[in-house]
Amino acid sequence: MYLPTRCRTEDGYLVHQSLMTEVPYGRYTADRKGCGFIAVYNAVRYFARPYTEEQVHRFFHRQVFLGGVLGTTFFHLTRGVYRFGLRVKGIRYRNLSGVEAGILWYHTGKTKHYVFLRRGEGENFHYYNTSYARQEMPFRDFYTNHVKKTPLFKLPIMFTLSLGKKK
Repeated sequence: MYLPTRCRTEDGYLVHQSLMTEVPYGRYTADRKGCGFIAVYNAVRYFARPYTEEQVHRFFHRQVFLGGVLGTTFFHLTRGVYRFGLRVKGIRYRNLSGVEAGILWYHTGKTKHYVFLRRGEGENFHYYNTSYARQEMPFRDFYTNHVKKTPLFKLPIMFTLSLGKKK
């Protein structure tokens, strides 16, 4: 799997999904539909699980529902979390107190998007694979700047899977 150099941070996390134009994902490419596999890989990396980005990508690419028309579904994302040695500790709406790391799902105003987040200094979280240049900020700032109302419900929709290692 070819990834441009700019798609990795210095410590190996995947970012800049928009540059992944040559990475297949179902019937699409990862730049359009691959945020779920990127979020799971970043979680796998954070928790130091022994899997490569190719292994995580292969699992999601081969099994993505309807060829990726809907992107990564919540069910598929959760299967990937467990498949790669992690577990879901809880589902949160807006209160992230006590969350060390997780996968945030939110609506951008046009589509849904998954990002991996981990706790930073104080109230800050570090967000991977967002379009926002300032990647470490309090959750309330991220919520204000990123989470948009859905066209159908006119409500901000988001949740966070709190993650941990399997025991």
